[in-house]
Amino acid sequence: MKKLIFAFALLCCIQGNAQTSQSTVADRKVGRIEGEIGGGFSFGADKLNFDKNKLGATFYAEARYNMQRVPLDIGVQAGGTIFHRESVNAGQLKFRTWNVMAVSDYNFRRCKKISLFAGIGLGYASLDNSAPITFDDSQSNWGGFSTGTRTGSLCFMPRIGVELFHHLRVTLDYKLQEKANRHFGLSLGVVFGGGCR
Repeated sequence: MKKLIFAFALLCCIQGNAQTSQSTVADRKVGRIEGEIGGGFSFGADKLNFDKNKLGATFYAEARYNMQRVPLDIGVQAGGTIFHRESVNAGQLKFRTWNVMAVSDYNFRRCKKISLFAGIGLGYASLDNSAPITFDDSQSNWGGFSTGTRTGSLCFMPRIGVELFHHLRVTLDYKLQEKANRHFGLSLGVVFGGGCR
């Protein structure tokens, strides 16, 4: 009987400590405003009629507002991307995109040193498809996946990532926009502000 009472008292003590530590984490407040700048790699999601997709570069700046009662943030992102495709017939074509989007993330384990997030962005993409790099400087027909008259497109961006120590974010995203300019991005960002107090 004494052993049972001792085990029950020990269980109550452990449960009390667990609840205290959980409430301490829940009571911690996240910084309301944070900014992020970053860059990384991009690559076309589809080869289209080309033989190769080549790695490109992406860069961005983002400002976010962290909600206190729910683990959500909302913000705005501006960025640019450049990547290449090439083929024997069409030569090399550069794909340049400038994006401005409203973004939002759901944050898992927000006040931990390593936290995960998943989010979306929605906005506008400004498109700049340069002419293929060929010796005769002629525009080849590469399948009509992008029209020469289109200069903009709606952009939808799902993304997932991990935040390390409240100051580094590694993000994988996919920008779903005008068909020829759809691309993946893998980036590393530095975060200013935010964090938990």
